[in-house]
Amino acid sequence: MPRVNIVVPAYNAEAFIAETVRSALHQTMPDLQVTVINDGSRDATAANAELDDARVRVISQENRGMSRSRNRGMAEVDSEFVALLDADDLWHPEKLRLQLEALQARPDHDFCYTAFTVWQGEPRPDYFQEVRNGHVDEALSGWIYPRLILDNHALPSSVLWRRSAWDSMGGFLTDNQQTDDWEYLVRASTRHRFVRLAESFVLYRQHPVSLSRRIPATNTTELMRADLLRRFGMSSPPGHDVDPVALQRFQHRGWCNFADSHTAKGDLALGLKTFAGLLRSGPYRTHTLTKFAKSLFRRWVPND
Repeated sequence: MPRVNIVVPAYNAEAFIAETVRSALHQTMPDLQVTVINDGSRDATAANAELDDARVRVISQENRGMSRSRNRGMAEVDSEFVALLDADDLWHPEKLRLQLEALQARPDHDFCYTAFTVWQGEPRPDYFQEVRNGHVDEALSGWIYPRLILDNHALPSSVLWRRSAWDSMGGFLTDNQQTDDWEYLVRASTRHRFVRLAESFVLYRQHPVSLSRRIPATNTTELMRADLLRRFGMSSPPGHDVDPVALQRFQHRGWCNFADSHTAKGDLALGLKTFAGLLRSGPYRTHTLTKFAKSLFRRWVPND
């Protein structure tokens, strides 16, 4: 049984999957397996993932989405530790070794995550050659629910955790791929301690986004935040309190950005309604009015 199993959900990822799997296989700790869940791809994802390496297993299924693919992958593996890696992200070769050392040094912590680097896909050979020392960011370690409910700074591709924690918690929700991973990690943070490595160990690939892409009609992030607060409250576990001022600021920013997107480029009526609600309820009315004016200007005087 490998000590770490890496689950890689992949859908139409033929252009990236081989490089991604290779970055997992090039880890400096060798006791691992890579399980690729080919989620109904219509291209050469499955063939490109195999790399003629016995440590790689490809499981194909009908298209079911990211969260169900992650759950399927976890159900298929049996190892002491598990990790996720998105099909277009890359790992630094020291990632798993230093994460394992961090969890071994803190047996009362079950999750380890790292900083990451936003990446546009350009060649970065220097990144993989840079030395890492596994320095721990204490400010974002321990019981992190009060921080994670504000901002999802735990990238799924950066997380390694004990299989026992997965078994005790159950899997990802499968309702909305925009918030399923955040929900899982917030839920985990109410029951398990996290340790964060301060250095970047993940190149997080960003893809060009079409300006004509339809803006979501629902603010899924803020609705999920409200649901998480309803379920877990302002202190989880007891004694680890959410900063109410910071929470109010994040909630306002989330709704203000949603209103701005629709007012400037989407459903104008929805944008105006959301801005009106923010102005009625407060706080930060001056900021809201400024944002509102800029949104209208962007709609009337588009720059593209």
